[in-house]
Amino acid sequence: MAQENFHASVQYNDSVGTAASDDHDINSIGGYLRKERLIQDDDYVVGVKLWSGEVHGEYQNEPVYVSVYVARSGEYDNLQEAVDSGVPLKVHEIKLEMPLNKFFGFFKRFEIAISRYGLIDRRDVDIQ
Repeated sequence: MAQENFHASVQYNDSVGTAASDDHDINSIGGYLRKERLIQDDDYVVGVKLWSGEVHGEYQNEPVYVSVYVARSGEYDNLQEAVDSGVPLKVHEIKLEMPLNKFFGFFKRFEIAISRYGLIDRRDVDIQ
């Protein structure tokens, strides 16, 4: 058991920012975990991290590492209240290894916005 702050971080953090996604209607990561019997029907996926190791060539063609954070059914009467309480949420981490295209297949849309050292993260820019 370990406690951590949920955010993205790599060795040097040369670029940082945000990400957003829309779940796939048919093939979500929660649905995949249920189908593989890694979570129960009423467990709730609260977070996902994707990590890619060093890329030494022109393409990333190695598997990526995915951590899925799950709130188990029955642990909380009200998940939002538990999050709002400020007490660290108790989650179970499921670690997976998969091809990058399989990971992106869990989402209908996916956008990553990173900027050098976070210079323009969440800031207005005037595009010329």
